[in-house]
Amino acid sequence: TWPLAASRIFNLFDSQTQPLRCGQDGLAACLLIFALSKYSDSWKAVRLPDNKVNLCIEEMLAELESLDSKLPHKDPLYPFILSSGERRNDTSNTSIRNPDWHKKGDFGILRIHPHDAGALGCGEGDWITLTTPRGSVQAPIELTDELQSGHVSLPNGHGIDYRRADGTLDRRGVSLNELTNTADRDPFVGTPWHKYVPVRLEKAINPTNERSVA
Repeated sequence: TWPLAASRIFNLFDSQTQPLRCGQDGLAACLLIFALSKYSDSWKAVRLPDNKVNLCIEEMLAELESLDSKLPHKDPLYPFILSSGERRNDTSNTSIRNPDWHKKGDFGILRIHPHDAGALGCGEGDWITLTTPRGSVQAPIELTDELQSGHVSLPNGHGIDYRRADGTLDRRGVSLNELTNTADRDPFVGTPWHKYVPVRLEKAINPTNERSVA
């Protein structure tokens, strides 16, 4: 037998030819149509007179001309580059706040190249303090050669608060927004550069899950 969710999906497909059909759980499944269009109508969405897509965006061309062929400047106070918000097999959306869904591993693992960890005097499972101009957090590390030396990553969807039935507050992992700065952002759309966050790393002397913001 199909799982309940799969049964509902197939019932929705069947409803294209059958107006209504009940699933195994007795719930009625129906098809909701948002829009109808034909392939021949596709080019009508291009509203320019010549029906061509305009790739010449003056603002972008000016930005390309200003690019420097040299390597990006590095701040000696924040020599590592953090990719904040890595999608992993054990991450979830922040809408799921109950941490009980996380069945394996630790929350908020920082991935780092073995060479960089060794230079900091750290090994697998040790805790590291990450500092940016905006804030400071701590996280346990995982050694991996999938990252280049000088780069580290933290997962998305962690560092949120969940209040349990007994009133206790459960907070796990790192809230990435406490590290990123809205001043460091894309000039066109205003999105912070989450995948290029300069950070300083130090071995944590007294590891703690508490976070401090400058």
